[in-house]
Amino acid sequence: MKKLALFVLLAASSVFAQDDPSKITVRATKAAGNVYFLDCVGGFGGGNVAASVGDDGILMVDDMFAVMAPKIQAALKPISDKPVRIILDTHFHGDHIQGNRAFRDSAVIIGQENIAKRIMAAKNAPKMLDLIPQVTFYDRISLNFNGEEIQMVHFTNSHTDSDSIVYFTKSKVLHLGDMFFFGMFPAVYTEGGGNIRQLVNSLTQIIAEYPADAKVIPGHGNLATMQDLKDYLRMLKDTIGIVEDKMKKGETLDQMKAEKVLAKYDALGSGGAQTTDQYLAMLYKLLSSENH
Repeated sequence: MKKLALFVLLAASSVFAQDDPSKITVRATKAAGNVYFLDCVGGFGGGNVAASVGDDGILMVDDMFAVMAPKIQAALKPISDKPVRIILDTHFHGDHIQGNRAFRDSAVIIGQENIAKRIMAAKNAPKMLDLIPQVTFYDRISLNFNGEEIQMVHFTNSHTDSDSIVYFTKSKVLHLGDMFFFGMFPAVYTEGGGNIRQLVNSLTQIIAEYPADAKVIPGHGNLATMQDLKDYLRMLKDTIGIVEDKMKKGETLDQMKAEKVLAKYDALGSGGAQTTDQYLAMLYKLLSSENH
């Protein structure tokens, strides 16, 4: 996977750029039960999608960049001729919800209320009103669709202040949005309401509450298991602890980079998102801000 558009707030222009969409295809893979896992092949076209397919139609969790909408539909066509009727947005970043503008005329879009607040507060808000969910909630919402209860639960101030997870209760599939980056370092920024320690708390709660044999769809990366999520949480705790310990000893960011304090996680640094040094710098900034 090429470098991801990690901090794409509401559009494709950012430090990280969307790849040439003409070279990208969308792949649909059975996750479990009624649920399919949709990701991009040949470049980065947005975050991972879950699609519930059945007699009621199609329900999707997230919808990538807007330009990918025809490719999403092409990937779903061999599975079902039914329309996309509902879309659940996991958070406000554009690589996950720009597709809203392509689907909103035919589907009901649901998301946590802070998604709308973030869009309305953006400088170019008038151009992005078509990204706002038509139905918003604060804490949680449940839907009965394609023969199962689908639960959407808000976890505050984790990757952002608008994060929701989606759990397909009968299929036993969990979509975590960008609260989980599999095979790579995560992105957490206070500018979007993120908090690295709260992310740890949220993931701890999720692991305790959901079945150990559930399939897990990360915001970025391959289809995963709950054990993969546990390993990810362990990495977060360990890297926070390493950097925090060095900071208490008065070490600077440059010293930590020189010492390669996170070297044992270098495989994640080449996973397609942040490099090890970028992740280290992010942790240093987040932990430094706690003391001010």
